[in-house]
Amino acid sequence: MSQKLVLDTDLLRARIMALEYDRLTEAEIRRIYIEETGKEPPAYIKVYRSDDFKKGKDFGFDGTIIHFYDEKQGINQKYTITRGSEMSEHDTWKPLDWAYNLFGIFVGKSHKQYSHAFRFDKIVTEKINEELNQRGATIKLQAIGLGHSLGGNHAQMFQLIEKVFDQVYVINDAPPSVYHLAYIDRGFRKEIEKKFDIESIQNDNAIYSLPPAELKAFAEEYYKKRVDEHSIHHLTAQEDLLYAVSGVRGFIDIGSRDWIDTNNQFTSLKGLIEKIPDQDVKAIQLYFSQYADVYNEKGLDGVVQAMTGVDLEWIESLTQYNVGDYVWNMPDIVEKVSDMFKDMREKISELLKHIKILQRHKEAILQAFVDSGFLTMEQKEAISQEVKHIEQDVKKLDQILSDVRNNAVWFMALGGLSSGIALFVVFKQIKHYVTDILARLQTINRHMADVREAAVTSVDAHSLHKVINTLARAKGREYDKQGNMILVGWIETEKGTKKIRLNISSAVRLYQKGLRITEEKEAVLRQIKRLYIQEYVEDFEGRKRQLIRKIEDMEQNPSAYQHLLGSFSYDAQQVYVLRRIDVHESIPTMDPSIPDAFEGMFASYEQEIAKGRELIANIKQAFEQFFEKDKQLANLFDLRYE
Repeated sequence: MSQKLVLDTDLLRARIMALEYDRLTEAEIRRIYIEETGKEPPAYIKVYRSDDFKKGKDFGFDGTIIHFYDEKQGINQKYTITRGSEMSEHDTWKPLDWAYNLFGIFVGKSHKQYSHAFRFDKIVTEKINEELNQRGATIKLQAIGLGHSLGGNHAQMFQLIEKVFDQVYVINDAPPSVYHLAYIDRGFRKEIEKKFDIESIQNDNAIYSLPPAELKAFAEEYYKKRVDEHSIHHLTAQEDLLYAVSGVRGFIDIGSRDWIDTNNQFTSLKGLIEKIPDQDVKAIQLYFSQYADVYNEKGLDGVVQAMTGVDLEWIESLTQYNVGDYVWNMPDIVEKVSDMFKDMREKISELLKHIKILQRHKEAILQAFVDSGFLTMEQKEAISQEVKHIEQDVKKLDQILSDVRNNAVWFMALGGLSSGIALFVVFKQIKHYVTDILARLQTINRHMADVREAAVTSVDAHSLHKVINTLARAKGREYDKQGNMILVGWIETEKGTKKIRLNISSAVRLYQKGLRITEEKEAVLRQIKRLYIQEYVEDFEGRKRQLIRKIEDMEQNPSAYQHLLGSFSYDAQQVYVLRRIDVHESIPTMDPSIPDAFEGMFASYEQEIAKGRELIANIKQAFEQFFEKDKQLANLFDLRYE
C-alpha cells in the first residue's frame, strides 16, 4: 500500500524548498505544514544538512534531507532537497554553482557536485535505515527527490542514472544534458558509442559533432526504457529563463510537466535564444570543454587562469599585503605581473574570438527584440550605432595600453617631471575614452529599458518566491521572502473598498509566543505559591506541631526531664523528684502581614496574567471570526509550531 505524501502539493513543496536556501529547521517545517494543511505534521521529523557531512572541501553543493516518520499514520518518507544555483556562495564571491552549470551541465565534463550530492544522499539514507532498524520499523522507507534550478538537475540525474527515488518533483529545473549524462553514466556512454559507431566519447570531443536532434531522441528513448518517466514531475513557469534555454543542443526532456503563468504580460525569451545557430553553440561548448580538466582539478581559479592568464589566487594573496609588504616584494611583484601580462595577451585574444560569436548575431538578436515588440526600429538602429562606437573606443584604448606596455622602459628613462607629464597625457586619453564608453552604455541602457524588463521578468520567474506567490494567488494569499503567509482581502470603509494584507504567520507566532509566555508565567506563579506554602505556611504549622508534641511528651514523661531541675547529690535526688509537668501554652498564629503580603502579590500577578491571556485570546478570536468560513486557517492558532 503506497503512502500518502507528506509534502503533497506544489505549494507545500515549493515553500519547503525556498526556506532550504536559508537554514531549514524542524520548527519551520512544522509551521509550513500546519499553515498549508491545517493539520499536525507526522510525529517524528529529523533534518540532515549537507554542511554537517562535508570533509573540508566545498564544491558548491548544498542540500538538506528531511525524514518523516509516523507509525499511526503509516508514514516513513525521506525527502532529499538538492539546492539550486546561488548567485553568491557562503564565505566566497566565487560563483561555484554557476561554474558547475557551465562545465557540468552545458559542457558535460564535470561530476563534482553530482558526486558530492549523491554521496550525501547515500550516507544519510544509511543513517535513516539504521535508526529505523533500531526502532523496529516495519513501514517501507519511501524516497522523494525535490529540487529547484540546478537542484532540479541533480534530482533528475539521480533518478535517471541511479533510480534512487520513488518520485521526483522539480521546479524551474535545469534540464539534464546528454553530454553530462554521457560523462557520468558509463552504460549510457557505451550505448552512444555503439549507436553512433565512435570509439570513445569520454576522452575527446567526438560527442559534440553528433547530430544534436538524433542524440537527444536516442537519450530520451534510452532513459524512458530504464526509468518510469511518470516518476519525474516538472513545474515550470512559462517565463522561466532556464526553460528559455532548454531548446539549446544537448538538453533532454523526460517526465510530466505542469505550467504556471507568473506574468500574463510576458511569455518567454525562448524564441530569441533559439535564433543563436547550433554551430555557434557547439563552438562555445568545444571552447569550454578544453578547460574541463582544469576545472575538475583546480576549480574556478584554475579555469580563470587557463582562459585569461589571470592568476586569481595570487591576486587575492596581494589583498593581504600592507604597504611595507608591497615595497619589500616589489621586484617579485613586477616580475609576476610581467609574466602574467604576457600570458594574458595570448589567452584573452582566444577568448575574444568566442565572444565575437555572440557579436556576429547582434543584429539578428536586436531584430528579434523588434519583432517581439521590445524595441522599435529607431531604438535598434541607435543601439547598433552606440555599440559600433564602443567597439572603436575599446580598440583605441587597447592601442594606448599596448603603447604604454611597449614604451614602459622609455617612460622610466624620462624620469622626474617629464615622466609625470607623459603619464598624465596617457591617463587623460584613457579617461576620455572610458568616459565616452560609459556615456554610450547609459544611452544603450535607456533604449533597452523594455528588453531589460523582459530579462528581469524571466529571471524573476525562475525564483521560487515568484512561483510560490503564483501558486498561492488563487487562494487569496501571498508569501514574503521570509516565508510568512499573508492573507490578501478587502474590507468596506467609508471611503470605499480597501485592500488589506494580514500576516497570518506573524499573527500565529505572536499568539503562540504570547500563550507560551503566559503559560510560563502561570507555571512560575504556581511554583512561587508552592514555595510560599512550603516555606511559610507548612513550615509554621510544622514548627507548631513539633512544639505541641514536645509539650505533650513533657507532660506524659516528666521523669525524662529530671535533668532540668539541676544537679543534686545522690541523697537529695531521692527527695527532689520531678513527678509532674503542666505546660500552659499560648502559641500565636502567623503574623497576618505575611500571608497578606503574599496573597496581595499573588492576586496582582494573577490579574496581570489574566489580562495577558485575555489579550491573546482576543487576537485569536478576531482572526477566527475573520476566517470563520476557512476552518483550516482558523485552526492554525491551536496547532503549535514548536
